[in-house]
Amino acid sequence: MSNSYDVIVIGGGFLGLSSAYELAKNSSRVLLLESGDIGSGTSASCSGRAQVCEGHLDPLNIRMIVDGLDRFNGLEDELGTTFDWRKSGILLIIRTQDSWNHWKERETILTAAGIPTQVIDRVALQEAEPNMNTSGLLGAVYAIEGMLNPLKFSLAYADAARRSGADIKGNSRVTGFEINHGRITAVKTINRTYYCDKVAVMTGAWVPEITRMVNVDLPIRHTHAEAIVTEPIPKMIFNNVEISDFYETIHGKQRAVAIGVHPDLHGSIDITEAVTKTDSYERHVSAWGITSLSKELIELYPFLNRVRVVRSWGRPTCFTPDEEPIIGWLPQIDNMYVAASLVETITVIPLLSEWMANTIQGQNPPFSLEQFSPNRYVNGWQWE
Repeated sequence: MSNSYDVIVIGGGFLGLSSAYELAKNSSRVLLLESGDIGSGTSASCSGRAQVCEGHLDPLNIRMIVDGLDRFNGLEDELGTTFDWRKSGILLIIRTQDSWNHWKERETILTAAGIPTQVIDRVALQEAEPNMNTSGLLGAVYAIEGMLNPLKFSLAYADAARRSGADIKGNSRVTGFEINHGRITAVKTINRTYYCDKVAVMTGAWVPEITRMVNVDLPIRHTHAEAIVTEPIPKMIFNNVEISDFYETIHGKQRAVAIGVHPDLHGSIDITEAVTKTDSYERHVSAWGITSLSKELIELYPFLNRVRVVRSWGRPTCFTPDEEPIIGWLPQIDNMYVAASLVETITVIPLLSEWMANTIQGQNPPFSLEQFSPNRYVNGWQWE
């Protein structure tokens, strides 16, 4: 087997797997390297929401949401397997007047942009979720979003990439690079060395760990998010439920709970997320996290006070100083492309992976991604 490739993709999550597929589909010789098992990282440890209304309102982000969501029509057929794709209502519960006012403004902008969004009062919220305790709530934001099984989604892209000719290797942790005149010529792993023309780093919160191997610092930090999953129950929750002020709830706090409730196809309820500020990469759950999530869950849905928790997960979630993604070529290394810190990750994957593959292959995508370029941090950055 050859150990020389056009592109080596580092990272076996949504971004890496989908990009490997798009690159291989367009005739690039592709190798994907993942430090653990394929689909075992942060991407597969999420609720599976294809978010539509919580991101930035600039034209590019809105375009990626609208067109990205549309790409899911027929994607299961294209990839050759199901990943439990379906549409679901989302209710972002509103707890303060400031949040109500904020979302009334967003409602107008989002709806006009092709993302139908409605701010509803407490009476309508109670009708939508009759088993919810709406005491103290003003109402909610309502929209239609997508849902899928994140592990199946990851594996669908992995299988499709393999069928298109990509080599996918798990348990292949990257340990370093060979560089000649500012260009990477080889990627070293714990197993062997692979040669390449270009490298794409798509390891989420671990992107800075990889770029430091080529002496490049990127402003990406992460929090530790925890979630729990219940046993299957009869259908008594009818929409995805989140809070409308997620970032305000967690910003500047060492620990905070931003409750999210997501029923799956088989009756289990996925409850997210207890958030902790940290510099370490952890995948455990804590007594504080499980207790705090359970307390807020029962306050919102009292009938769940006797439901059993059957599993849990923890994962790092990355972010940048301006809360925008980092996507593009590193200015310091000619042939290293990076992508991390998306907001509506699942929603934009089918579209963004194609655009990134275009760029990596030397083509122009339909829309410029320059606003996400690492170049914006060349002169430094400042954290709030």
